[in-house]
Amino acid sequence: MNTDTVLSGNLNDFGLVEILQIVELGSMTGAIHLKQSTGRIGILYFNEGKLANAAELDPGALALGDVLQQLGMTTYHHIEEAYAQQLQDPLGKRIGERLVMMKVITEQQLHEALRTKTLWTARELSLWSDGQYEFIASPNVQKLLPYGEASLDIEVVRATMEMVRYSDEWQELIKVLPQGMRTQLQLSPSIAYAMRFDIRSLELFTHVNLYRRVRRIASALRRPELDVARDLGQLAQQRFIYPVHQETQHLNGLKVRLPDPAEKLRLENFELLNLISRMEQEWETKNTPTEQLSTLVIFINWTMDALAETCRANGVELDPRTLHTLMINENLWHMGSYEFRVDHNHIDVENFTALCHEILNGDIKKAAGFYDEASMVLQRLLSCIFEMINGRVANPLERIENQAVWEAMFDQFALQRGDA
Repeated sequence: MNTDTVLSGNLNDFGLVEILQIVELGSMTGAIHLKQSTGRIGILYFNEGKLANAAELDPGALALGDVLQQLGMTTYHHIEEAYAQQLQDPLGKRIGERLVMMKVITEQQLHEALRTKTLWTARELSLWSDGQYEFIASPNVQKLLPYGEASLDIEVVRATMEMVRYSDEWQELIKVLPQGMRTQLQLSPSIAYAMRFDIRSLELFTHVNLYRRVRRIASALRRPELDVARDLGQLAQQRFIYPVHQETQHLNGLKVRLPDPAEKLRLENFELLNLISRMEQEWETKNTPTEQLSTLVIFINWTMDALAETCRANGVELDPRTLHTLMINENLWHMGSYEFRVDHNHIDVENFTALCHEILNGDIKKAAGFYDEASMVLQRLLSCIFEMINGRVANPLERIENQAVWEAMFDQFALQRGDA
């Protein structure tokens, strides 16, 4: 995949709003990669000059679950139930899709929440006054977007207006909430004079005591976080609450943590290069059509084994039906009347090899058609598994590198990539 860095620099010299305007004017497709010295990373994706999505890689970052709660669309308990399902099936549907299936929210509400999350993330990234930015151009935004998400195509002018308003708001709020939405708060040990508080203030005091951080308080109250930040800011100005000092963590090259349980679902640790090296060595020993087709099945099983091991290292057990479910969803579970036998994320190699021997040693025309179809199906399945895994890698730069290595493997094997 061709990618180029066409825009880079320091946020001290050039603000994010100005960068977005350049991307819009150029109708550019790609991603702006932001990085601070602390290791915090922000990413804004663009599709032909429109904002396609935005994400921040940080434990305190805004999550879809936060937005859904703050917009009053669902509750913490429903979100936890959806998370629990996803931890059992890491390559299955995402949180929003699961909530729709559970009939907790509608498709329209999910779309609204995703757009809101993107805008709220972009406005928070606009507060960064220092750090590096780099725009990575790409011919296809889908190759950059994580999880195979669709582009939201939000007009940049709407995003920049939101960012400017938000920056103006925080010029004052930052004095009392120094870490923004991540600010940890504490009640004052005593109030020097008698006060009568309204119900909203008493509710805020209770939630400060329970949840500490501004974003968590807003999600628990099911109110938009900027509204809650304003109210908390007033209480902080009156010295009824105060921010707790938080040390800035410098990661020095260590992996940036994501919000839980997203951290458990990321797949940066997937041993792609080792897996491809094994595949290359194995492929060199296979010469006959039967050996090649059977080896593709073995590669699928190896990939699923590596995925299960990575999930286990993250503290997650891969659902034994993951491969079978993926094959059904992608309509790759059969070839004509033959159905692949799948058990515990493994295709039965012996059964498939017996079929290959039977057909490939028979009628030449039938054998050629079978080889073409089987090769396409197996390659497409292998690609689908890779795409699902690579989509769970948080960093777009790493996803691009993985994609290039994967495509080079198919070229080296002289196989068609089976995009049909």
